[in-house]
Amino acid sequence: MSLDSYYKDHWVEIEPERLERYEAQFILGNRGDRLLAPADIAAEQVVADYGCGPGYLSVELANRVGPMGHVHAFDINADFVERTRKRVADEGLAERVTVTHLESDMLPLDDDCLDRLVIKNVLVYVDDPLASLREFRRAVRPGGKVHAIDSDFYMAAFDPIDIDDWRHVLDAGIHAFRTPAIGRKMYGIALGAGFSEVAVEVVAVPDFTGRMLSFIINTAGYAREGGRHDEAVVSRVVEVASRAVEEGTFFALNPQFLVTATV
Repeated sequence: MSLDSYYKDHWVEIEPERLERYEAQFILGNRGDRLLAPADIAAEQVVADYGCGPGYLSVELANRVGPMGHVHAFDINADFVERTRKRVADEGLAERVTVTHLESDMLPLDDDCLDRLVIKNVLVYVDDPLASLREFRRAVRPGGKVHAIDSDFYMAAFDPIDIDDWRHVLDAGIHAFRTPAIGRKMYGIALGAGFSEVAVEVVAVPDFTGRMLSFIINTAGYAREGGRHDEAVVSRVVEVASRAVEEGTFFALNPQFLVTATV
């Protein structure tokens, strides 16, 4: 993979070990209600899940819109598409979820056809966040909402990982993120995309159990693939984090920016 397009390519092709780590990362957990509340998902709505991953959010959205609503789930990874299809089928929700393998940045949807579009931890990877939000705005009907949830990786905090060690790993693996500071930028981008109203909330839920360990291991892998890293530092970060999880001393905080833009 070229480092110039790695931020997108590493989602198109995901090796099995990383794919399994994503299974844990994509689970909404007990913070799900807080992350989705501003989107105001309701029965009978037509909702898009852009970057559905293995389908946990699609299932949640399908349950919220009910039998008279519908969910369009999109992803660029074929394995995620199949996992989502299986997950919604296993939950008895296949009739209210359409799963599509995306091969371009354009939505295969008509203008003004959605009530809501949710994009969770995906805007950080898109080629052009402004162009993407304009495309989402096209597909959402007047009065509808685009609800973007994302991180600002420079604000993530970990302990007992050394601050300088973590920054080295993040900098060495930064090619994996198209806009790593997307959290702080989404408000301005949404305004630039022409939405009539833009609201922002920040949810920061401490992680004491090691939920973020997969993210640390993945970022260490990105650093190694980039080849601009100090292996001793990268290995130390993974070892310290893994040991802290085992010993019950792990702490992580990765604030989630919730930007809800009304058409």
